[in-house]
Amino acid sequence: SANWDDYDNIPFWDILDYIGISAYFPLSDSREPSRMELVKAWQPVRKQLRKYAHKHEKPILFTEFGYLSVEGCAGKTWELEKKVRQLPINEKAQAIALGALFEVFWEEAWWQGGFLWKWFPEMKGHEGYPERDYTPQGKIAQSTLTYWYGQE
Repeated sequence: SANWDDYDNIPFWDILDYIGISAYFPLSDSREPSRMELVKAWQPVRKQLRKYAHKHEKPILFTEFGYLSVEGCAGKTWELEKKVRQLPINEKAQAIALGALFEVFWEEAWWQGGFLWKWFPEMKGHEGYPERDYTPQGKIAQSTLTYWYGQE
């Protein structure tokens, strides 16, 4: 898996079955961006990823994706993590961000889905702040996942 900002520097995609990307692309610094704002922000990324997948003749798999359930979750996650315990909880922002990701990529043939970060078996093993963590379990975003994965 390559990070979202470095996947195009990997020299060995040709020997793998998939291009794996940790998809924490910073899309918006808004506290609660709208679905349309995020769908629009994804467009240049989608175009670039589509071009990259076709260039390498490989499907892309998001080897990790997800959003904290806090304000600003669609921005620079690595910065939010440092202060996550102080950030206001925002389950709606998390659900919107996940929904926008699926809306943009769901029908793309070159996109093979991904691995959601994080799901805790029986809610055990979290870092002590599950209400702000990436997990959608028991949050608004869980219904977003149910909707998308319930598609035929």
